[in-house]
Amino acid sequence: MAPVIDIKDLSTHIQLTKSVVQAVGNVDLHIEPGETLGLVGESGCGKSMTGLSIMGLLPPGGSIVNGSIKLDGRELAGLPDAELRRIRGNEIAMIFQDPLTSLDPTKTIGYQVAEPVRLHR
Repeated sequence: MAPVIDIKDLSTHIQLTKSVVQAVGNVDLHIEPGETLGLVGESGCGKSMTGLSIMGLLPPGGSIVNGSIKLDGRELAGLPDAELRRIRGNEIAMIFQDPLTSLDPTKTIGYQVAEPVRLHR
């Protein structure tokens, strides 16, 4: 069975005023159907930037400079914003790392994870 997410040699750079920072360097990642994956590492190692690269939500100055990001065999890197907006919430989503601002303690996690799918239908 093919991976749901298949990332090969992903590199993301951030253009600053006077320099370029490599935020993600040569990442390979494969997530099979039904598999759960956690990205773990030191602060600043690129976990969030990897997620933002996958979601097409890079900050100003950010760009994918190398590699492939496939979701169910479809290439995401380089897709127009309108197409990425259709995919986000319908096929892929991201829960950001600060749970106090990302999650509502009055609702179940299941409800909150499913909410973007309901809103995009």
